[in-house]
Amino acid sequence: MEATDGVSGGAGPGGERLGDRIRRLRTARGLTQQQVAAPRYTRAFLGAIESGTRTPSPEALAHVADRLGLPVDDLRYGRPADAAARLAGELAAARRALSAGDLDAADGALADIGRRADDYHLPEVGDWARYYAAEADLHRGRAPAAAAGYARLAAQPPADCSALRAAVLARQSYCLLVDGDAPRAVAVLEEGLRELRASTPVDPDAELRLTNALMYTFLELNWRHRARRLERDVLPLLSRATRGEWVAQFYAVAGQLRRDGELDEADRYLREAARRYAELGLTREIALCHWARGYVLRRAGRPGEAGPELRLAREMLGAVGAVLDHAGATLELAESRRREGALDEAEELAGEAARTAAECRHQELMAEADLVLGLVRAGRGAGEDSRRLLSRAADRYEQAGLMGEVVVACRHLGESLLAEGDRPGAAEVLRRGLRAAERLT
Repeated sequence: MEATDGVSGGAGPGGERLGDRIRRLRTARGLTQQQVAAPRYTRAFLGAIESGTRTPSPEALAHVADRLGLPVDDLRYGRPADAAARLAGELAAARRALSAGDLDAADGALADIGRRADDYHLPEVGDWARYYAAEADLHRGRAPAAAAGYARLAAQPPADCSALRAAVLARQSYCLLVDGDAPRAVAVLEEGLRELRASTPVDPDAELRLTNALMYTFLELNWRHRARRLERDVLPLLSRATRGEWVAQFYAVAGQLRRDGELDEADRYLREAARRYAELGLTREIALCHWARGYVLRRAGRPGEAGPELRLAREMLGAVGAVLDHAGATLELAESRRREGALDEAEELAGEAARTAAECRHQELMAEADLVLGLVRAGRGAGEDSRRLLSRAADRYEQAGLMGEVVVACRHLGESLLAEGDRPGAAEVLRRGLRAAERLT
């Protein structure tokens, strides 16, 4: 029985044709054409396939692969037997290099993994390599380039990889936050979660990744009660999730939701996140846990304890070249030092972060830098300059949809105007803050 409906016999890795590959593998096993072709096909038929004058049908190719002791796709695409596992190991190593700030090595490895995955027709592995290449752009502070990479992946994601789709959506949402569009960032995540939960079965890893991202976004928006509700919803997923990085990420975000009377629990969550990240060899993510602990302590009114954590986070993030994270931790440290009365250091730190934020066009960080610098200038008695910076901070926060931060900026600006005796101006600013608070709730 001879085949008439063929499968692709095009060149595989290194330009090797399918027929040449079958001949090489057959002779390496010491088999004759008759031994491989029998009992369903003739020796002449296999000879025609090997010479390239005949293209095997899917059934014929499956028969030849079985006789050669190979999975059919390994034969079809010229894959080494352990190609998928080897590439997955290399991808994990590139991920660690990226987190450690060895960006050139990560770039080279990811490009090579992507090329080989394409040659071997392993689209999921190739797209994960391209995802991490976009992550490298984000690591460098190149949010528009990263957003373009995520958009390309979103346009044609692997049909059976909901975890990758979730990772891409989470990062697209984060890029919207960087660009100052918090409402759309929320909408992207909420729609993604609805679509995921409407499918069956629901991938617990994908659901965890999207929920983590939404919890973080709610935290940025000061929607703490909504974030805590999400946290309760996602707890049952932890025992079913297989991606350790995303489980660690849950503990890191949940730790930041705890303040004041929950500091012991916040520490427990953040230590667990750091432990899991350390097991995975993810340096940047451990630094983010230190930042998160400083964030919690500073908001609990303990800037003296927050400072060492934030300094460590800033040093680690600077060492690995995580541009936006370093600027964020620097601003957090600047505010902590301002509260301790170290105005010179606070101003220097905030100015450094402001320059980075402006270069990267990170809208929230630009607004936060204005806020901290405005408060520093107020502490120096430079009222007019302080009010200019606080007013710009309020404008930038509002444009980004961060209403909780608008409330804070308006409160400080209103107090400054009252101190200057401008009661009408203060009243107008405080009314603006009230309107922002209404939108927050």
